[in-house]
Amino acid sequence: MSKRPRIILVANSVPLPATDFLKYKLFGLSKTFDLHFICWDSALNRDTFYDKYRHELHAKNIHLFYEKLNAAGVIMLLFLNLFRLLFNPAISWQLMYRLISHYGWNIKKLFTKFSLYYPLAALKPDIIHFEYGTLAHQFSDIKNYVRCKTSVSFRGYDINYTGLEDNNYYQRVWEKFDGFHFLGNDLRNRAIKRGYNRVKHEALIPPGIDTYFFSPSKNDKRADKFVIVSVGRLAWKKGYEYGVQAVAKLKAAGIPVEYRIIADGNYRQPILFAISEFGLDNEVRIIPAQSPEEVKAHLNDAHVLLHPALSEGFSNAVLEAQAMQLSVITTNADGLAENVEDGVTGFVMPTYNTEALAERLEWCYQHPEHMKTMGEAGRKRVTDKFRIEAQLKKFEAFYSSLYNGH
Repeated sequence: MSKRPRIILVANSVPLPATDFLKYKLFGLSKTFDLHFICWDSALNRDTFYDKYRHELHAKNIHLFYEKLNAAGVIMLLFLNLFRLLFNPAISWQLMYRLISHYGWNIKKLFTKFSLYYPLAALKPDIIHFEYGTLAHQFSDIKNYVRCKTSVSFRGYDINYTGLEDNNYYQRVWEKFDGFHFLGNDLRNRAIKRGYNRVKHEALIPPGIDTYFFSPSKNDKRADKFVIVSVGRLAWKKGYEYGVQAVAKLKAAGIPVEYRIIADGNYRQPILFAISEFGLDNEVRIIPAQSPEEVKAHLNDAHVLLHPALSEGFSNAVLEAQAMQLSVITTNADGLAENVEDGVTGFVMPTYNTEALAERLEWCYQHPEHMKTMGEAGRKRVTDKFRIEAQLKKFEAFYSSLYNGH
């Protein structure tokens, strides 16, 4: 490449622990591209991120559309837009002309669209990449106002159940965008069912994790308890109630079990109800979301990772567990069958089937040597196929090819 293409990554928030994959992408690709990151978040979160990772960032390339808007925020944004019109007329008035041509003198629409598109246009990007399909849907008309290539990642919820009530929800994205990234074959096939045609620039790039960080310590597992861990958000799609029911069956079989659900979210009450209903107050704990170091410590304690999901794009937590040499018992929801090699690094069970989950958990309890072999196979699978370094090389190739028009 004769020059470093300027790429803007668009996401919802700064790369906090829950979106570590974006942090690694931001740092890694900054070495190859003139990379910028833009999102909705607070200046405090952005500056905290800078302070923590100042050595990985060569310049302050994280930008904010605006903070959460209240009345004062709207007034400040109004003055900011006036400032943009006065002091950067070459970009701002060209953008405003295009918006007026499309929306007429709808003041509310002009204000909203100008506030969204000006920060992107002002950076003069070669490529804008939306990290979620929902964001691409929100910006589906962007090529009318910002002249560049556009691409999008589909990661799970955005294609699995967002906009299902509208058969044409992503139609403008399929038609207008230039590049598409999917975590795996399952998500691509679901996109095809929703109207995606494979004539555009496409890449299947699974998640990558830090296999140096997620590496098991040489410690003996507890002998008095069979420790099961789940990691992820408290959401219906994670299927934790089915995990609780499977654990109830283990307790009924006389297995001394401890189940730790490490998660935060709005779906706490249904899980607490299931714990109480099955009499598992002493066996099951919901532990608030933890730092990567604390999650690693829980994985190091565990005998097995249970991921009873009902819907899942791919799951970094499952990759991290395999890297920690844990056997994984999961479901065949969406892309999980591409993540775990059934019978080799763990077991892939049907969704909603608590009996099957319980049977596999009991098998793992009864076959510790087989679990050790599975754990070793899991780590080898992750280090061979799902390392961050390999993922970054694939993204480099994807963006370079998109930029060059291949």
